[in-house]
This record gives sequence, structure tokens and C-alpha cells, in this order.
Amino acid sequence: MNLNSIKNICFKKPEYIFLAFFIISRFVSLLTYYHESVNQLIAFFLIIAYTYVSHKHISYAWLILIAELILDGSGHFFEFQGLILRTWLLIIFACFWGFQFIKNRKLELQLDKPIKYALYASSIVILSATIQGFLGHHTPMLIVQDTILYEFLALIVPALQFKDITQRYVKQIFWAFIVGSFLFSFITFVIYSSGLGHVPDFYYHWFRNIAGGKITDLGNYFFRIVLPEHLFLVPLILIQIAELLNKQKDTNRWIILGILFSILIVDFTRIYFIAMALGFMILAFKYSFSRWLKISTISLVVFLLLLMSISFMSSRFNSIGLELVGLKISQISAPQTDLSGAIRMAMLPDIFATIQQNPLLGSGLATMVTYQDPMTKELVSRTQFDWGYFEMIAELGILGTLIFLIFIVLILKTVANLAYRIEIKKRPFYIGLFVGGISLFIINITSPALFQGFGILYLVYLMTLKSADASLQ
Repeated sequence: MNLNSIKNICFKKPEYIFLAFFIISRFVSLLTYYHESVNQLIAFFLIIAYTYVSHKHISYAWLILIAELILDGSGHFFEFQGLILRTWLLIIFACFWGFQFIKNRKLELQLDKPIKYALYASSIVILSATIQGFLGHHTPMLIVQDTILYEFLALIVPALQFKDITQRYVKQIFWAFIVGSFLFSFITFVIYSSGLGHVPDFYYHWFRNIAGGKITDLGNYFFRIVLPEHLFLVPLILIQIAELLNKQKDTNRWIILGILFSILIVDFTRIYFIAMALGFMILAFKYSFSRWLKISTISLVVFLLLLMSISFMSSRFNSIGLELVGLKISQISAPQTDLSGAIRMAMLPDIFATIQQNPLLGSGLATMVTYQDPMTKELVSRTQFDWGYFEMIAELGILGTLIFLIFIVLILKTVANLAYRIEIKKRPFYIGLFVGGISLFIINITSPALFQGFGILYLVYLMTLKSADASLQ
């Protein structure tokens, strides 16, 4: 293959480059799991290459950065000198982009005034919570990690500057994300469902410690495959549904919807199902009821057929998986019957005690919650509350949480307004984005959907829409 052929692939079919990155990064990380020096050497060369790109073409450096943020999962596949590759990329980009800003002395935040002021207020809240975390003698590294996730909001500045390249390639990046996530989830599912792998083995430890995922046996050879980047699933599903409500015979979108449903089925997180169902209901107010009922019914049939097919094959033709749905429904009304639900309930006394200590301003980032493990009966301390809003109140306080939530509501209000002003063919996409944003509020009940990496990236993208005329279509 000559150089021109490579360039044609890179510029005409970039989704294949993004998909290759998704797959190769995970495969190489797995191979180097017990070879730290090799992993660091690879990370070092990637850092050098990214530094060169940032020096020569800062816009391409931005494209690489957003691709890494979306496609690289939790970001722990490569590390160098104690820092993950993602952190190195953020630092390098900030340095080169900051130098360019100082040189040009031009910075204009093209946002509506209410959103702009709410962004400033939220930044003050995060800074205050960071300082409180240090004053409260919380673990410094955990404070820094939480601060970095919140400060993804700062990406709005370069996102607006490079909005053209962002909008040009975001569709291809998410195509690679969807296909890659499907392959990653189902390869992992098949490994354990077929008996090739056994929990806990080498792959399990890599998957949990590096990919940041969970593998759980639900019985009948059905394994839950949970990953942090699956937070994107529900908004992406609702976007596809909104598009199908506008054009129901779009075969490609039905295929994409089927793929997303399949990933969601093996993830099998109940709050995702609840958020998706409520998202479907909200869409009923945006379209004619007959059309909504038709698309919703077809979607439900597709979902159930996929669930039954996956369960039937994985269980050696002994189960169609409906008992899993019944189990999840029963655990919603009686969460203490499920281990994760029991842990979540066990956290509540200490969470409420922590909130009562400083309800208005919070206790700062990296606040710990201590509870008795329902199985081992040992005391466990952690910073992840598994209660999104309670964690926000404990860390930011009631005042800080309200400011941050108002900021998000203002963003969604702007997207909703755009949905009615934009040209008709793009309207379903914006409606889907709006309803997808609402779904994050539901997911945030039991997960940090609104204030951790992937949720923040979603908000950043929504803020760029006012000044961009492209979409994922």
C-alpha cells in the first residue's frame, strides 16, 4: 500500500482509523498488562508523536484528543510515569493551545449569557470544592482526579474554536465507538458465556483494573458486561429513535439501534432501562401518538427478540432471558435483594451523616463514604457513592449542586429551542440530543452521569451546537 492510499483511507474513511485505534489500544494494553515497561515505552512514543502533531497542527491534535476521550474508555490502557495517557494528552494540548492563545491574544466564548455566567459560577463551585477537599485532608490524588473530570468543562473553549473539525468527524468517531463497543462487549461476553474464561482470571483482572469494567454472572451462562463508556448508550439510542420517528424506513438507523440494544442488553443496568423508557415517553410529546406508538412497539419487539436470542444461545437453549427482566424489576422495588442494591442501601446512613456536617457548601471533592459490606460484614470506605445526587450534595453542597444543575438545565433549554428553530431535516437529531440529556438526569440517580467524564463531554458537545450548523446525520 503506497502513501497516497494511506492518506485516502485516513481522510475519506476516518471511521476505520478510529475503529482501529479502539481495537488496537485495548488489545495491546491486554498484552502488556503484566509488562509495565513495555506499556510505558509505547505510551512514551505516543506522547512524543502527539507532541509533534500538537506543534505542527493544533487542530489535528484537538481531533486526536476528542477521539481519545470518546474511544479510549476509562483512559487507563497506557500509562507513563504514573500518569495515564489521557492526562499526558490533556497537558500537552493545554500547553500548545495555551501558547497559541497567548500569542494571538484572542479568546471569545461564544455562548449565551445565561449559560456563560452559569459556567463561570459552576467553575467557582468546583474550585471551592477542590480547596475544601484539600482542607478536609481528603486523598490528594483522588481530589485531582475528580477535579480533572469536572474541568472537562474547560474543553468548551477549544471545542468552540475547533467546532468545524469537531462537527466534521464526530459522526465517524461515534460510529467507531458503537461498532467497537459492540465487538468489545460481545467478545468479552462470549469468552465467559462459552466457558473459555472463568471469573476471576487474567482477562477479568485486566478488564476490571484497566478497562474499568465489571463482569457479573447472572446465571444460565449470561454475564453482565458493564463499562463506564456505556453511559453514552441511552442518549445514542434516543437519538436513533427520534430520527426513526421522522423517517421510519431508514434501514441503517434500525441496524445501529439493534447494535446499541445488543450492547445495552449485555450491560443490563436497570437505571439505563428506566432512563430509556422515560426517554421514549418524553418523545411521545414531540410526535404524533400513532407514529410514536408504532416505532415504540417495533423497537420493543426488536429489543425483546435480541434479549431472547442472546439469552437462548448463551444458556445452551435453556432460557429466553425473560426471568432476568423479572429479576431486575423485582430489584427495583426491593433493592436490598440485589448485592449492588444492598450496598447502595448500606451507604445511605453515612451519606446522610456526611451531608448533615456541611449541607450548604459540602465537604469538598473526594469525600469518602463508609459502610458495612453486606457480604463480608467488613467496613469499606470509598469515594463513589452510587448515588449521583447525594454525592454531588456531599461534595458541592446544596448550593453548589443547585448552581451546577441550573447550568445543565440552561444548556438543555438552549438545545430544545434550537430543535424548533433548526431546519426540519435536522430537527429530530436535536430533539434526540435534548431527550438524551434528560436521560442523564435519570441515570444520575444511581451513577455519576452528570458530573463525570462522559457526561461532561456530552454537555460540552451540546454547548457547541449554538455556533455549529453540522450534525451527526
